[in-house]
Amino acid sequence: MEPLVEYLTGVVESSYEDLEHLVPCGSFLGLFDERPIKRTRVNDNSGGWQHLKHHPQGPAAAAFGLLDYDNSEATGDAITRLTLGAIESNTTTAVDVLGTVVDAVRSTHDASAVLDIGFRSLFEIYQRRLEYHSANRYRAEAVATAAAEKPTSETFGAEYLQLTRLFELDRPRTWVAAVRLVSMVTKSAIAIMYGGTTDASPSLSTGTHSASLSEISGLNLLPESVCREAVRQVWRLLLDSATKEATVGGVLGTARRTRWQIRFEATMELFDNFVGRAAQSLGRPLVSYYVIARELDPGAALAESGMLPSEMQRIVDLCFVRKRRLGRILLPPDGSWPLISHASRAHTVKHVYDQSGYALVRDSLTSEEAERGPSANRYVADLLFQRAPTDEIFAAIRNHRITLKKAQAAVAGDSYVPGEVAAAVAAASAGEGGRATGATPTEPNGVALAELHRVGAGAAVEPRDTERHEVGQLLLEAMAQRVEQSVRFIQRQCDFETLADERQSADTTMVVPQNVQYWEGMNEVADQLYYFVLMDAVAYTDVHARLYAAVFPRDGDIRAGVGARRDNAYIWVLLQLMHIEKVAAGPVRADLQGDEDMLDQLVQMYNERQIVSRDAFYVRDLALQAALNHQQGNMRDNQGVKFRHPRMAVAMPFAPVVFRLQHEFGQQFKDGRSEQLDGRSEAAVMKVAAVSQMRQYVVPNALYTFLVPAREEVGQLQGAATTFLRGGNIGHRLLDFLNVGGKHRLLQLVYKMMLAHEQGPQFQFDGRAAGARPGITCVSPHVVDTVYQLLYTAPYSNELMMKEVLEKLRRCDKAMSLGHARFSAANMRWLYTVYQLMNCRLLRFFKYYAHASHLVHHLRHSLVHVTHRQLYGSLECFALCLVNLQHDVGFLQALLNPAYHGIALTPHGSAGAALPAPRYAKPKDAWFECTMLARNAAMVIARIEAMRGLGDVPGLSLDDCLDSLTPQTQHWAPAVLRYLPRAVRGYYARCTKQAPGPGPAPGPAPAAVRSLAGAAVHSVLTQGQVGDQERAPEPREADLLAFYADERRQPLFLCVMWLLLERTPNATPEMIAVVRRVLLTFPLPQMAARTAALVDFVVACEAEHGAKTPSSAATQRLDDVMFKYRLVQHEHVVFALTRGEHDLRGDSMRLALTRFVLLDAPSFDARLREWHRLDFQGRYWADYGHWQKQSAYLARFPDFFEHEAFLTAPLDPPPAMALPVYYENSMVRLLPMLEFALGRMIEAEDRALLRDVLDRLGILYRLHQVPLTTLMNTLFVYFNAPTLHDAAVVRSLNLSLLDLSQQSFSPEFVSFVRGKPMACRDLDAGYVCRMSERIASAISRRLTRPANTGLPEIQYREIPNPILLALSESAVELLTWWCLHCAEQGCAPLHDPETATPPTPASEPEFCAEEALRRSRAAQWPLGRLWLDLTMDPARRPERGAFSGATYIHATAVLANVLPDELLAFPVIEYLADVVLNEPVLRTQSAPRRYFSFAVFARASRYGRSPGTGDSAPIDSAPADPAATAVFNSFEQNRTRHMTNCPNTYLTLLHSVLHYGGVATFNTLAATIRRLADGAELCSDVQLLYLCATIGPILYRLVDHEPLYVQILADLLTIMAHICPRIAELDADSSTDAVEQVMDFFCFVKDQFDPGRPAWRRIAPHIAALPPLLRCQLQSVVDQ
Repeated sequence: MEPLVEYLTGVVESSYEDLEHLVPCGSFLGLFDERPIKRTRVNDNSGGWQHLKHHPQGPAAAAFGLLDYDNSEATGDAITRLTLGAIESNTTTAVDVLGTVVDAVRSTHDASAVLDIGFRSLFEIYQRRLEYHSANRYRAEAVATAAAEKPTSETFGAEYLQLTRLFELDRPRTWVAAVRLVSMVTKSAIAIMYGGTTDASPSLSTGTHSASLSEISGLNLLPESVCREAVRQVWRLLLDSATKEATVGGVLGTARRTRWQIRFEATMELFDNFVGRAAQSLGRPLVSYYVIARELDPGAALAESGMLPSEMQRIVDLCFVRKRRLGRILLPPDGSWPLISHASRAHTVKHVYDQSGYALVRDSLTSEEAERGPSANRYVADLLFQRAPTDEIFAAIRNHRITLKKAQAAVAGDSYVPGEVAAAVAAASAGEGGRATGATPTEPNGVALAELHRVGAGAAVEPRDTERHEVGQLLLEAMAQRVEQSVRFIQRQCDFETLADERQSADTTMVVPQNVQYWEGMNEVADQLYYFVLMDAVAYTDVHARLYAAVFPRDGDIRAGVGARRDNAYIWVLLQLMHIEKVAAGPVRADLQGDEDMLDQLVQMYNERQIVSRDAFYVRDLALQAALNHQQGNMRDNQGVKFRHPRMAVAMPFAPVVFRLQHEFGQQFKDGRSEQLDGRSEAAVMKVAAVSQMRQYVVPNALYTFLVPAREEVGQLQGAATTFLRGGNIGHRLLDFLNVGGKHRLLQLVYKMMLAHEQGPQFQFDGRAAGARPGITCVSPHVVDTVYQLLYTAPYSNELMMKEVLEKLRRCDKAMSLGHARFSAANMRWLYTVYQLMNCRLLRFFKYYAHASHLVHHLRHSLVHVTHRQLYGSLECFALCLVNLQHDVGFLQALLNPAYHGIALTPHGSAGAALPAPRYAKPKDAWFECTMLARNAAMVIARIEAMRGLGDVPGLSLDDCLDSLTPQTQHWAPAVLRYLPRAVRGYYARCTKQAPGPGPAPGPAPAAVRSLAGAAVHSVLTQGQVGDQERAPEPREADLLAFYADERRQPLFLCVMWLLLERTPNATPEMIAVVRRVLLTFPLPQMAARTAALVDFVVACEAEHGAKTPSSAATQRLDDVMFKYRLVQHEHVVFALTRGEHDLRGDSMRLALTRFVLLDAPSFDARLREWHRLDFQGRYWADYGHWQKQSAYLARFPDFFEHEAFLTAPLDPPPAMALPVYYENSMVRLLPMLEFALGRMIEAEDRALLRDVLDRLGILYRLHQVPLTTLMNTLFVYFNAPTLHDAAVVRSLNLSLLDLSQQSFSPEFVSFVRGKPMACRDLDAGYVCRMSERIASAISRRLTRPANTGLPEIQYREIPNPILLALSESAVELLTWWCLHCAEQGCAPLHDPETATPPTPASEPEFCAEEALRRSRAAQWPLGRLWLDLTMDPARRPERGAFSGATYIHATAVLANVLPDELLAFPVIEYLADVVLNEPVLRTQSAPRRYFSFAVFARASRYGRSPGTGDSAPIDSAPADPAATAVFNSFEQNRTRHMTNCPNTYLTLLHSVLHYGGVATFNTLAATIRRLADGAELCSDVQLLYLCATIGPILYRLVDHEPLYVQILADLLTIMAHICPRIAELDADSSTDAVEQVMDFFCFVKDQFDPGRPAWRRIAPHIAALPPLLRCQLQSVVDQ
C-alpha cells in the first residue's frame, strides 16, 4: 500500500508543477480544438522526473474522450499494477485501496493531462475487478469458506460507489470524465451480467440473467441499491450546482451556465445506462423508472420554488406526475374512514395515508385528495362524539402522532437538502455535542437523514410543553366543534324567535321547555370539557377565547344577523368550568380584578331573547346571572359593574329570579322538605340544578346531608349485623342536571365516606373528624344508587375515582394471592359492596371502558383464595359477567400479559412517546380453577375469534390463550364445535388427540357409587347420631371428613348423597348437618365441577332403567337438593346440564332435566312467580321502589351460601359473617349462566324447549345490563343454526332480550317482533336506504331527533356510542331477516334423533362442507344483493344532500364488518370479478407510450425545444382516456364533477370493507384474484392495473401475512403473463400507460413492502413467464 501512496503522491504533485502543461478548456469541453502542447512528468528507472516530448501524431482520443500522450501508458500501467498488487496483498481491503486511487484522481489538477492517465487507470482497474468478481460470482454461494467475505454484489457495489466521489461541482472536467468512466464501467458490468453485447433489438432469452430466473442468486454485480445510491448522489450534486449557478448566472455570463448544461447532458447519458436505454445496455436496466422518479424528485419545497433550470424543472415535473399516477393506484379513492370506538379493529388506527411507505406518494396527491385522509382532529372529534373513554382518546392521539412522525421522517429523508443547509446542521450538531452522523461531502442529506430517522424511531425531539400544547389544541378544537354542533342542534329544535305566551303556572322561578331532553347532550359535552380543563389538558382561557370566536369571528366582521349566533348555552358551558377551583382562583379572578375582558365577552355573548322565548330554559338562560352570583366574591366593585358593562342591563331584570331560587332552596332544605330532591318533579329538579350553578358546593353538600343524615335513624339490610343510616333517595334526573362541579363534589364526599376506606363507612358531622359511627356497619342502598348514577351521568370528570377503586381491588387481589391474607369485617363488607355495585350496575360502564379487557386481572387470585362463600358467589357471578362483556382481542392480550401492573392513575399519558411493544407469555398458573368460568371463557374467546379475528395482532397465540384458561383438557361435543371458528376447533381437535379417551371423561359409575355408599364410613349419615350441639365430631364423622379430604374422592360425595336421599327421601337435620360440614371443606372453585359429577351420575342412574326422561322421584329429589337442602347451587346445575361436553341433540334425558331445572321445578317456579309479581323494571335507575322489591324478594326467598337452609341455629361450625346485599339474589346469579345455556339450547335444536325458556324466563333479562349486545352476539354466532331458522323462535328471542322502549328499531322490525307476520320479500329499497342513512348520520357526527321519543337518557342507554348503537340495532334486524329468509327457504332442517344417529355434522370435513354451503347460500341472500346494488348505483338511492356519497359507502362497509362476513363482506369482495370482467371501461387497452430516454431529452433541450410526446414517455404519458382516468380518481372528485363510474365506486367500497375487515377478507380477495388468474378471461392492461389498485392500499397489512401476500403477487404476475401477448404495443421501445404503472407498482412493492428473498424465489417462476423485456425489468428489481 505504501508504494502505491508514494507513487500517487508524485503523480498528483506533477499535475500542479507547470501551468504550461495544462489542457485548454475547449479541449475537454468539446467546443473547438486547440494546439496540443501537453507534457506529463513520469518517473524513470533512476527515480528522476523527465518532461515528455510532443506526441508525433498529435492528440489521440482514447477511452472517455481524453487525450493520449508520450509515455502516459507507462504511468497508467504503473498505477494499475500497484493498485492491483495492493489489493492482492490483503493488507488493506479493496474498497480502501480503490478509495485511495479515487482520492488521488480527485486531487489531480482538473486541467492537467495527468487527470487523463488517472481515469484511464481507473477504467483498467475496474475492468480487472469486474473480471475477478464475475469469475467468483457463484462461488460465494456454494463455498462455505466464502462466508467470511461479503457477498459479491455487496463487495463490488461498495467498490463501484467509490467512483461517485469523483463528482465535484468545482471540477467540471472531472465531472464529465467521471460520467463517462461510470458509464463505461456500468456497460462492462452489464455485458458480463447479461452474457455478451447486445444489438439494437435485444433478445433476453439467453445469458446468465435470464437463466437465473428460476433461482434468484442475489449476487448481481451491480444491484439496484448500488445504482440507486449513485443516481441519488450525482443528482443531488447536480441540484446543488443548479441552485447556485441559477442565482449568479447574470453576473458571470453564460459560460458557467453552459458548463452546467454540459454536466447535465453527461448525467442524462449516465441515467440512460442505468435504465437500459443506452446503446450498449438497451433493454437491460439496472434501476427502474420508479426508482428514478423517486430519487429525482427533490421535494415540493424546491420543485415549486422556480429556482431550477428549465431542463431540470421539466425532469422534476415528470417525476412528480409519475408519482401521482402511482399514488392513485396505491391509495384508495376515498380514505375518510371514521374511527369507531370499540368497533374498529386495532389496525384501523394506523391509516394507510400515515404509513411511511405510502407517504412518499401521498405528497404527490392534490390537496383535495389528501384531505380525504386521516387527521388527528378528525380522530379526536370522532371519539368524543362516540363518548369514548379518555384513555382511548389519548391513545389515538399518541398512535396517530407516532405514525405521522415516521411518515414525515420518510418524506423528509427522501427530500433534497442543499449542501449548505446540511453543513450548517452538521456544524450545529457538532457544536451542541451531538453525535456524528457520518455525512460526507457527497452525502449532503446525511445529517438530516440521521436526525429524521431518530424522530421516526420514536425519539421525542420536541419539548414536553410543546407536545402538551399541541395535544391541548387538538382537544380544544374538537371540543369547540362539539359545543357548537350541540348548540346549533338545539337551536334547530327550539323556537327562540317567538315570545312566550302567558304562563298558566304560578311558579315564576323556573321555566322548563317541553323539549328539555335535548339538553342531555349539553350535559355530556360539559362533562367532557370539565375533565380536560380539570386535568390541565386544555386551558380555560383558550376555551373562553374559542367559544367567543364562535360567536364573534376573530376577523371582527360584524354583519347583520350575527346576533343570531349568540346563545346562552356558550355562557352556560363556561360557567361549568368556573366551578373548578383553580379556574375560579386563577384566570377568572385575575380578569375580574383586572380589565374584565372575559366578563365583557360573556356579556356580549348573552342572548336576551332566549329567556323570553317560547323555548326558554332558566338553567341555560340564567347562566350569565348565575356566573355573576358565583363570582361576586372576586369582583372588585359589585355596584359599578353594570356601569362598566352597559349591555348587562338586558340581563338585570331576571336577577331577582336568581335570589328567589336560592332563598327557596335554602328554606325548603332547612324545613326538611325533600320533595325537591327525589327527582319526580321536573320543575323542582331544574330549580336545584339552577341553584347548583349559582353557589359553589352548596347543593352537593346539601345532597350529601340528605343521603347521609346526622339524625340517628338506623335501618337493617339483612339483619342486625348489616345496619345503615336511613337517608333520602336522590332522583336520577336531579343528578343528571346538576352542574358538573356539583356532581364531582358529591361523588368526592361519597367516596371519602364509603369508597376510599376499607374500614367501613366514615362519617363526618358537626365539623368533627371523619370516623366510623358505632352500630353502623354499612351504607344506605340509596347511597350506592347515587354512586353508580353519578358515574354514569359524569363518566369523564369522575373517571379518576373509578380508577382508584379498581386499583384498590387489584391490591386486595394481590394480597389474596399470598394465600393466607386475612381481611377485617369492614374490609370484607367493602369488597362485597363494590363487587355488587360493579356486577349489578356498572357492567354497561365497564363494557366500553378503556381497561375493561384487563379487569380480569383484578379478581384472578380472589377467585382461588376467597373462603367466604357469599363473597365468592358474588365474585363468580361477576367473573362470568365480566368475561361475557369482552368483545375485542384486548381480552386475549390480557390473558397473555402476566406482567400487568394495574391501571395508570395519571389523567393521560404522553401523546408523543411510543409505548413498548407488548410481550405475550402464557402465565405460569391457569386463570381459572372453576370449570364453569373456564368453559365460559373458552366460548367468549371463540366468539371474539369469530367476530373480530386475531390476524391483526402479531405475536398473539390463540392456542396459548386457550391453554391458559384451565389446567384440565376441555372436551366439547360436536354440536358445540359446529359453531366454533376453525382455529378454535383445530385447537380442541389437537387436545382431543392427546387426551386418553376420545370422548368426555366418564362420570361416576352407579355400581361403584352404590358400593361406596354402603361403606362403613358413610354410616354416620344414615344413623344420624351426631347433633349440632356437639363440639367435637364423633370418630366416625372424623373418618368421613378425612375420607373426603382427598380431592379425588370429593366428586363422589354428592353422588353418595343422591343414593342416600333415594333410600330416605326425608332427610333429618342431623344428617344434613353432617353433610354441611363435609361440603364446607370442599374448595369453592370446585363446586361447579362437583355438581357436574352429580348430574352425570343422575343421568347414568336414570339411563340404567332404559328411560329417556327422568322419573318424577328423581326430579323431586333434584328440586330438594337445589332448593330445600341447598346442597348445590341452582346455577351450577344449569351449567352441569349445558356445559357442552355432551351432545344435547340426541340426549333426551339431559334435555328433559334442563326443562325441569329451568321451567318445571316447583321451588324455582315459585320464585319466578314472585319475581313476576314484584315486576322489577328494566330501567332500574328510574325505579324508585327497586330496593323495596329487592327486600321483599329476599324476605320470602332468602339466600343461603353455606348449606344451612334446612337447619336451625345454632350451627356447627357457625356461619360466616353476613355481608350486606344491595342488588344480588338467586335470579341475578342465574342470569349469566342462562346466557351460557342459551347457546347450548340453540345447538340442541329443540325449538320447543328454547321457546318455552325464552317466554318464561325472558323477564329476567330486564336485569341484564347489555341485552342488545347479547342478542347481537347470539344471532351472529348462530346465524346458521337451524334452530333459529323459525319465525316463532327468533321472535321469542328478540322479545325476551329486547326492551323495545329502550331501542330505536325500524317500524318493520317492531311490527314483526310484536307478532305481525313478516316476509323478507316485503323489505324494499326504502328500508335499506333508511337503515343506511341512519348509520351514515352517526358516522357523519350528525345530531338528529330520535324516532323513538321514549328512549332512556343518553348516559343510561346500553350503548352510549351512537355509531355502535346504530350498527348493533341494524345488525340485529338484518340477522333476524336472515333467519326468516332461511326459514322461508327451508335451508337446514332440524336434527331428528330418530333418523339421524349419530348427529351430523360431527367431523372437521363435514364442518368445512357446511361452511362452504353456508357461504354459497349467503351469497344469494336477496337483501344483501339489494344493499350492494343500492350502494353501487347512486341513482337508486335517495340523495337528500345531508351526506356525501362516500359516507353511505363507508356506512355499508362498517355494517358489513359487523355482520358475519358471509352475509355482506364476502359478497362485496367477490363482486370484484363482475366489475373487472364486465365493465367496458376496464376492457379497453390503455394508450401506448415510448420509453423515456434521458439523453434524447437533454439533446432536445440543448436546442431550445421540448421533446415530443412519444419521446417523453413514460414519465410524461400521452393524453389518457378520461373515462379510464376517472376510474382511479378521488371518489368525491368524480362525484362533484359528475364523472361517477362503477369501477371507482366499487374500489371505494372494497377498500372501505378491507379497512374495517380482518384477515378473512384478505383470504376472500386472494381467492377472487386466483379465480381471475385461473380463468384467463382478462384481456386488457387496464383490468390488470385495476387489480393492482385493489391490492395497493392494503400492502402494509398484507406484508405481515407472507403466504397470502406471495399468492396475490404471483396471481397478478400470472394475469400479466396472460394479458401481455395481446398488447401489440409492447416492444423494445414502447409500452402502454397501464403496463408502466403496473411495473411501477411492483417496484414499489419491492421497495417499500419487500416480502423477503424466500418469497421472491417462489414468485420467480411467474416472472419467467412474462415477455422478455418485462421479465428483464422486473428481474432487475427483485434479483438483488
